[in-house]
Amino acid sequence: MKPTEIQFAHNLHALSAPQCRRIVKALVQDSHTLKDLSKMCKLTPASLDKHLEILIKARLVKLRTAGGVKTAHLQTSKFKPTLDWFIELNS
Repeated sequence: MKPTEIQFAHNLHALSAPQCRRIVKALVQDSHTLKDLSKMCKLTPASLDKHLEILIKARLVKLRTAGGVKTAHLQTSKFKPTLDWFIELNS
């Protein structure tokens, strides 16, 4: 499989969970601390950790730590294989 096909498969798997989709939607506009993200997505910290791990494994989200505070950042470029596929369907 090509790297783009692998990323495509990871994206579909990660986005199959509604909790993961809520996290992605919250991160589209801006990065957020895990505490804020938990509140925004109405997820317990344990559930947030579980679903962030899925998104991190798919390389759709990256965590950064500054001053002891973890912040989640969306890796929008990793969505390209999936977006390209859906655009191709529409052609």
